[in-house]
Order: sequence, then C-alpha cells, then structure tokens
Amino acid sequence: MSSRNALVRRTSGSPGTGETVTAPPPGPEPGWWTLSPERARTLLLVAARPTITALAATVLLVLVVMLTTGTDLTSAPAAVAATWLAAHQVPLTVGRTTLGLLPLVPTAVLVWLAARECARAVPNRPTPVELGWLTGAVLAGPLLMTAVCLAVTGDAAGVTPLESSGPIAAFGWVLVLYLVAAAAGIGTRAWGSLCALLPIEIPEWAVLGARAARRTVLRMLGCAALATAISFFVHLSRLDGAFRQAHNFTDVLGMTLLSLLYLPNVVIGAAGILSGAAVLFGAGSVGLFGVTGGHMPVLPALIPVPEGPAAAWWAVLLLVPLAVGVLGGIELGRTSDDRPGAPWATLTCAALSTLTFLVLAVLGSGQLGAVGWVGVDLLMLVVLMFTWFGFGGFVGMVFARRFLAPTAQAEDYDEYDHYEDDDYDDDYYDDDEYDDDDPADYEDAVEYDDPAVEVDGELVEDFDDDVEVSIAAPGSTDEPADDIVDVEVVESDLPDEDKTPGR
Repeated sequence: MSSRNALVRRTSGSPGTGETVTAPPPGPEPGWWTLSPERARTLLLVAARPTITALAATVLLVLVVMLTTGTDLTSAPAAVAATWLAAHQVPLTVGRTTLGLLPLVPTAVLVWLAARECARAVPNRPTPVELGWLTGAVLAGPLLMTAVCLAVTGDAAGVTPLESSGPIAAFGWVLVLYLVAAAAGIGTRAWGSLCALLPIEIPEWAVLGARAARRTVLRMLGCAALATAISFFVHLSRLDGAFRQAHNFTDVLGMTLLSLLYLPNVVIGAAGILSGAAVLFGAGSVGLFGVTGGHMPVLPALIPVPEGPAAAWWAVLLLVPLAVGVLGGIELGRTSDDRPGAPWATLTCAALSTLTFLVLAVLGSGQLGAVGWVGVDLLMLVVLMFTWFGFGGFVGMVFARRFLAPTAQAEDYDEYDHYEDDDYDDDYYDDDEYDDDDPADYEDAVEYDDPAVEVDGELVEDFDDDVEVSIAAPGSTDEPADDIVDVEVVESDLPDEDKTPGR
C-alpha cells in the first residue's frame, strides 16, 4: 500500500470512503462566546417562550378573578407580580399574614414547560460550552421576570398590603427550580453528555439504583393518591361543611379550583402519613398512631384528613411503604443477577427515594397565617422512609435471588458475557497489532489450508549428512527403503476436481 493511499484513508471523512476532510479556513478560531444566528435564535426562544407563556396565563387568571369578584383593576400589576412569585414558591406577606404554604400545581407546570423547551433545544452531540449556554438561557428569562416582579411589588407596597420575602429568597427559589428544569431537559436528550461533565465515573449500580428510585417514588405517590381518593369518598359527608363559607357560585368555583391546585400538597402529606410520619397543622397533628386537635383551614382539599382518635388498624397501612420497597428490591434482584453491586443499588434506591420525598415535603409545606406551620414532620419522614425502602429493598432482593428467575435482560447479559469470554478471546485480533502499510502483517494473520494430497513419509536424521526423507507409497506394507527417492508432484497427475497446485 502506498503512502498516498494510507494518508487518504486516515484523513477520510468516514471509514471505507475516499472523502477527504476539508481544512478549516485560516484565521483565529471563534471563542466560546460567539454564537451562530440559528443557535442564538434557539436560545432566545428557550429564554423567552416559557416565561411569556407563564406570564400570559398569570395575567389572564388575575384578570378573570378580579373581574368576577368586582375588584378594582388598579391593583392588577401588583396581583400579577405576586402571583408570579407565588407560582415559584416565594413566600408572601399580605398585611400581617404570612403565606408560605403555596400550591404545587403552578410550580410543576412552569418547571415542565421550561424542561420541555430545553429538551427541544439540546443538540445531537452537545459540548460543555453548548450546555452552559443552554442552561443560561433557561435561567435568563425567569430571573429577569422575577426582578421585574420584585420591583412591582416593592413599588406597590405603599398602596396594597402586599410584600415579598426579599430578593434572596425570590432569586434562590427561581434559580433552584429552573436548574432542575434544565437538568431534566438536558438529561432526557443527552444523559451521557451530562454525566461526562462529572469529575468521576458513575458506576452501573448507581444508575440501576436511580432508575429504581424513580419507580419507587412514583409507586409511593400512586399509593398515596389512591389512599387520598378513598378517604375523600369515605368522608364525603363533610363536603357541605367545607363549602359553608361560600356565598355564591363564584366562591364555590374559586374554592374548588384552589383545592385542585393544592392537591399535590395533600398527596405528599398522605405519603408521609403512610410512612408513619405525622403531618403538622400548627399545634395539631395527624398520624397513624394519633390525632391531635388543632386549628385546620376549611378547604375541600382537606376533606380526606382523618379525624381522631386513631384506630388500631391504621398501623396496617405501614405495609404500603414496606411493600413498595420490597417490589423495588425484587426488580433490582432480578435485573442485577447476583452481581456484587446489587446491594449498593438497593441502598442507592432507598437513599434517592427518601431524598426525593424530603424535597417534595419541603416544597409542599410552609407557614399558613394564623394556623402556623403546615407540613410533614421532616425528621420522622427521612428516618421512616429510608427504613422502609432500605429494609424492604434488601428483603425483596434476597427473595428474588433465591426464589425468582432473572429477567430476560439479565439472562441476555450473562449469555453475552459468557459467549464473549469463551469464544472471542482466541479468535479476534486487535487492530492495533497490524499496520495497514505492512503487507507482512496480513500474511502472518492468514492461515492457508494444506492441499488435499496425502503423502506418507519418514524423516531420517543423519547427524553427518543432510536430512534424508524416505517416501513410501500410500497403503503400502513394505518398509521404506533407505535410499533417497526424489518425488515430484505433477499437476496433471492430480484428480480433475482438485485444482490445488503441487508443491
């Protein structure tokens, strides 16, 4: 092979083609701060579209509420700014009442919009610089709008009794929420690129544990939602008392809409109760082992909250988080197929599930005016959740190893490993051992089959003379002679069907 062909092959655009790579134009390379017009337009849409959509929905909602209640529209800008801050979990103070327990539905919708827009803008093979630009675009729009809303509420403080908790809390909440949105959007499209930015390599058992944690959290929330629905229908007789403060259809509609917005908060509290933790309502509390009376707000969303005293059979509900943990351990035990990392995956699943519920409990709790602090007891939640998920996970993993067959995915994995270890070690060659420009390497790697000609021979070693070979005819019973016989295989003597040349 000529050196010219080797050079063309090494610089080709793809293996097996004769395409050559065009050298970049001379001159300084563009810096990381430069963007193409198409990319700048995409980032602008990422920054502006979710913010404009959320702002338009906020303005529409505020105008509808103010027009239906007959409120003066002069306070509309302050109401829009306060609604924007409340949707991002920024505590507000109305007069002397602090409102820190805010609904989670608007927050979840805003984070979902930002994550979807971010996922659409992720390139196929993103670089760290491109991911940095994308994350900055996700944060830019909401941070700018939060600054405007803080200025509006500060300007209207002398007219309306409305105050925010300060710029540190406002920017902190917005920054955390949209960083989560950016990570979720990038992770759905370029998980490998996102993991490559970490200083350490993520082990396989950690990935399995994270996937199992996602399923565990969803199962626990599903069980909590089912328990909430059952308790709602059991206590349906309280429905009239929940709407006793409503004077007209508008009030009923407003209280119903407000209850739907607070529904995720109620489900998170139900998950805490199922784990054994108590939900605090100021001085009162509700749990599986006792109910302490306290001032509770009158809202249809709180109809499922049980009343005391606590029944003895309520303790049976502790089997729900234990069963969820066992199910997660069974899945890990079957997919891991007795690998040493399976216990670590189970521990990772329990830790990440508990951490997720801790974050959800913090988001779903807060100060509620004269009622006080409302939310799940965080310390009890962490201890009990980790105990149920960890212990149940190990029980399920051991059960799956001893009594259940591995899943098809684990069987295929083991078969692939066995096949690779036993059959491929001696048959495959490393590409680096051979040089493309050296034909001798190819000659060494090729094995030639001997021609189908049988020759019986005897090798006689003579230390004084050259090696002598005595040849006898095939099938002959006579001993070969000591004389040297020259044998020449002529091609015409071979059978017609065998075209192998003699040698």
